[in-house]
Amino acid sequence: MNDLINPPFNYTGSKFKLLNQILPLMDYSKSHFVDLFSGGGSVYVNLLNKFDSILVNDIISDLIEIQKEIIKGDEIIEIVKSLCPGKNNKEGYYTLRDSYNSNPSPDKLWSLMLSCGNNMMRFNKSFKFNQTYGDRGWNESTSKKLIPYIEIIRKFKDKINYLSHKFHEIPIRENTMYYCDPPYGRIKSPDGNMSNKQISEAGYNCYWDYDDDIKLYEYLHNINKIGSSFMVSGVLEHNGNISWMLDKLINDGFYYKEIECDYDKVSKKGKKSTKEIIILNYEPKN
Repeated sequence: MNDLINPPFNYTGSKFKLLNQILPLMDYSKSHFVDLFSGGGSVYVNLLNKFDSILVNDIISDLIEIQKEIIKGDEIIEIVKSLCPGKNNKEGYYTLRDSYNSNPSPDKLWSLMLSCGNNMMRFNKSFKFNQTYGDRGWNESTSKKLIPYIEIIRKFKDKINYLSHKFHEIPIRENTMYYCDPPYGRIKSPDGNMSNKQISEAGYNCYWDYDDDIKLYEYLHNINKIGSSFMVSGVLEHNGNISWMLDKLINDGFYYKEIECDYDKVSKKGKKSTKEIIILNYEPKN
């Protein structure tokens, strides 16, 4: 897998560094593709020439709107360049953050993602952006990423459908490959049931309700029943805890494979035992 496209958003949780491991395992016999938790879009944007249609969904509507606006033209790009506070401008960053939280817009969110600490998009329980200043902004790396990204999404714009719904509101249809990279779910308690504790922390976990693990588990089984394909990725084990949903899918007999990843440099995960996997309802050809 050469010449992979890395979207210009610096999105927390991006699967870009894992694409060489997960893209070869997709089911390309299907005509349609659904990126159920698309985030910054590093997965679907590298599959645009592989499927007849692409449905892109994320519950964070401004993330979806950023991508839709880029397809329309360069206006959002110029706005974001002007909004990014840049280096040595902490006051400007917090002014921008307050502005976004009082009046959200896709250009403000993209500017915050480029400027915040560790580029880690984070929201509090009230769905307010609360990540600290990162002493950064739009830079040469962003510009370099943007060129091939624009070229590919504008070339295939007629086959992309963008949505911002809860995942279980996305219809399940035949002849479709579903990729699911959900927020971190709940851990398995000693009695085998689902506990109220999430296996790890992320800035977008505030969008994940207690019963969403159960809803996703049922959603995946319904994909399987209809004869479509799914790949779900996530952390199976972290710091001695086990994901309830992923463990349950494995015990149901679905194929799974461990993904090689280095968490030593990732905030709040370094030096802890972490096992990331993918689970498929088909056996990959590779």
